[in-house]
Amino acid sequence: MKHLKILKKILITIFITFFLTNNLFSMSEEYEKKLYWGCYPSSKQYLGSDRAELYCSCTVKTLSEKFTDDEMDLISKESGEKQFKTFNFASKFCSNLIEQ
Repeated sequence: MKHLKILKKILITIFITFFLTNNLFSMSEEYEKKLYWGCYPSSKQYLGSDRAELYCSCTVKTLSEKFTDDEMDLISKESGEKQFKTFNFASKFCSNLIEQ
């Protein structure tokens, strides 16, 4: 019984730690804005302003949930093909979202 209480405390501590530090594993607001404004103008030409806003916001949010600023910087130094493969999941997800 004593072991269960200790295990429960450990699990709660891990959960709280993960919940509170989750923002450390995402992009900064400034980086998100730069990424958005890199996306929006070209997307607007093809999608129109409303759909471009939705697509770019979704893409930035989706990438931010997976990558930090430093990780994005490292990936941006890779080949275009590598970048495409790495970021394609977000593009597909958000494209499907705006088509619904």
